[in-house]
Amino acid sequence: MFGMPPLHRPVAAWLAACGLLLSSGAAQAQLIGVPRGLSAHASGVFLNADGDVLTARHAVQGCGTVYAVKDATVVLATVRVEDESLDLAVLGTPLKPYLSATFQKTPNASGAVPVFAEGYNVLQRMPNRASTVFNGMTVPGQSEISLLSPAQPGASGGPVLGGAGLLMGVIVERVALDGNPSHRVALSRARAAGTSSASRVKAVSGESIKSFLRAHAVPFDESDVPQLGPLQAQAPRATTLSVGVICG
Repeated sequence: MFGMPPLHRPVAAWLAACGLLLSSGAAQAQLIGVPRGLSAHASGVFLNADGDVLTARHAVQGCGTVYAVKDATVVLATVRVEDESLDLAVLGTPLKPYLSATFQKTPNASGAVPVFAEGYNVLQRMPNRASTVFNGMTVPGQSEISLLSPAQPGASGGPVLGGAGLLMGVIVERVALDGNPSHRVALSRARAAGTSSASRVKAVSGESIKSFLRAHAVPFDESDVPQLGPLQAQAPRATTLSVGVICG
């Protein structure tokens, strides 16, 4: 999988030790002023104005408590719906997004397509974020989306944006090419061994995601109208759409 390891102690206790306290309302609990040491272990993407967040199911599986992080705010999240086979989950949050994702209505024709795909943690500190248009390429001939991308641990649930700024899918797994017969290594091993960016990232396609959302009556938008110009940077839009996910 493509998430970072869950925190070793409850997040609320860790935050309390930093002098930050949760408010009394359980569903609305939030913190202002997130400490620098707090990193999301996975990513998500805003689906609608209600604050629903799409993420990878494995990122929230077995969590005692789930938190969503956006900029300097942490809120309690609840798992609304999930699908094990697709490795998808929708989180309900009290966050009010400035912008939510618009799905690509018509799938791309076969062939490689440039995309931008990265996780919440990396986007927060990306030095060239304002000028980054693409950082990956789709690999033709796959039933789901397969990318050549440098996306790092913690990117599970992160958005895959096409050239028009439309959502094409979400990241769920990284497959590193290391010469082993299986052509796969665990992501933690790939990182520790200094594996190069010659890796494939698996993402669930927009069509599969939309079918999942429709089946559970989760609202979303879709369109073929470009959300960005042809050479406009994708990274800032991905940053606005992205949410951090913490397993407590």
